[in-house]
Amino acid sequence: MKVLTLDVGNTSTDACLFEKELTYLGKFNHESIPILEVDEVLVSSVKPSLNTRIKNIYPQARFIQPEEVPIKTHIVQKEKVGVDRLLNLYGATRIYEKDVVVVSAGTALVIDLAIDVCFMGGFITLGLGSGVECLHQRAELIPHLALKELEVDIGTNTEEAIIGGLVKQAVYFIKGCVANWSKIYRTNPKVIITGGDGWLLKSLGHYDPLLSHKAMILLL
Repeated sequence: MKVLTLDVGNTSTDACLFEKELTYLGKFNHESIPILEVDEVLVSSVKPSLNTRIKNIYPQARFIQPEEVPIKTHIVQKEKVGVDRLLNLYGATRIYEKDVVVVSAGTALVIDLAIDVCFMGGFITLGLGSGVECLHQRAELIPHLALKELEVDIGTNTEEAIIGGLVKQAVYFIKGCVANWSKIYRTNPKVIITGGDGWLLKSLGHYDPLLSHKAMILLL
């Protein structure tokens, strides 16, 4: 059986093909979703405006809903949580440990906590790439910069100051959240990093760029 998994984000769509094992097909803009002959299509979407287009291409597509994801939620109603967040936590708790912090670095930087396979809550802030783009658009003298790994203690030029500053801001934020949650909930959660820009933060935990796709396959 061939299964196509689509992780539809705010700015692009990641696609994987599962047939005995999971294969990453690539990152596609929303107008160039791959067209393949498959048996099933599973979709995690945070961009409802694209759903009709996907349905036209794949009439059999199954759009996973928050209430379908087998993970408990603490206080917040499950249907009010983004399906991408729930899927990442579900995958992390099934594959790794029951207590996890999942960091998803994409258009937004999302950090969520699950304790004993229960979503406790988290934070959503501006993603790394979005931060670069925002500064470029709002500040006339700041050039458009590409994200890259920079090992600097202090920025000595524009690129180091901006890219290095945004990454360190994210690193300190994540470390602070993990330390605080560990103290509050008296646990030592495993940190899982995912998302398109997760490679910049992989030193903080276990890097799993296909986490959401693995979670969708687990639902089968």
